[in-house]
Amino acid sequence: MMKDQDFKDKQLKSLLQDSKVSMPFSDFEERMLSRLNKELRSDYSIWRNIRLSWIFFFIGIVFGLGGSFVLPMLQHSVFGIDVELVRYPVMMVTIFAVLWQLDEMIKLTLRQRKNRIN
Repeated sequence: MMKDQDFKDKQLKSLLQDSKVSMPFSDFEERMLSRLNKELRSDYSIWRNIRLSWIFFFIGIVFGLGGSFVLPMLQHSVFGIDVELVRYPVMMVTIFAVLWQLDEMIKLTLRQRKNRIN
């Protein structure tokens, strides 16, 4: 009975020795922790930049709307072109740009949120 127990102990000991993992490099842990730290800082930086993008997007919308309201009040011609002729094309381009950028901002935010969850 004692020999059977000794045999099992030796088997277990040899299995544990075989499963021992050695570090590939002497500074492996430091490099891995450094890489994880960089990824965390990068993730924070990405979210900070997305928040700033949304803030400046809304600031741009406010200035665009302000310009759209001020442009018709001008009674002068700009570079020899009547302001009334320019107003609608400028508004169409502005609306297109705002909708295009809004779509891209939503896609970017959702993509980053999905990556963060995974």
